[in-house]
Amino acid sequence: MTALPLPAAVPFPIGSPPRPPAAPGSRDPGPAEDARAIVRGAGQHVSIILALPQGTQREVLRSLLPMLLDQAKPDVRVRVLCTRHTYDRRLLHTIGGDGAGPEVRLARLDPIEAVMADGRTALANLRAEAGPQILTTQEALPVQALHTLFNSIWKRSAPLSARPDFGDRRRTRLVAEILGMLRVGATDEVAARALSISVRTYRRHVADIMERLDARSRFEAGLLAAELDMLPPPVERD
Repeated sequence: MTALPLPAAVPFPIGSPPRPPAAPGSRDPGPAEDARAIVRGAGQHVSIILALPQGTQREVLRSLLPMLLDQAKPDVRVRVLCTRHTYDRRLLHTIGGDGAGPEVRLARLDPIEAVMADGRTALANLRAEAGPQILTTQEALPVQALHTLFNSIWKRSAPLSARPDFGDRRRTRLVAEILGMLRVGATDEVAARALSISVRTYRRHVADIMERLDARSRFEAGLLAAELDMLPPPVERD
């Protein structure tokens, strides 16, 4: 999985000047209206990136997501890229709970919010060295760069539907514990002993997990499991 290198790598020759972040206690209506207009004007597809840390004043699009998706025409395809930290299951499943909602994938991304329509218009909320900048443009170079990067990461990221169902809660918990062993690089013998199962059974479970995740190696299985938020929480040490 490839992180999105936009904040440092892509210069934006912006048609409209960058907006500073809204003052504390106020909300700048400009970016919100720009984002709504971009989604409202889409004829084929809308692409949204939500990768700014939650709870920061820099966030614009995440709080607007229900309103933005409501602006999209019924036949417009909507794709949303989130990180495991910005993915809000309740929000995205409340929207389009009838199965007609946005397609959502998880990826590792640099801090950024963005919304694009038809590869022609884009709004980006970037974390720059001088502070956050909200940029809106229709210029071909930056829009195409952002759109190309989105598509590249989309193809390499994990759809939520890729998260396999391991059945009952007990088996799901065992799978998480095995993934935790893979994460710390435990040998099969050590992991099997810690989980009170035989080495043969442990290896059979690992092979099954890799097959269900369509992973070619244990390392890739660990990456996919992390992106799909399948790993157990880290053990806190005193």
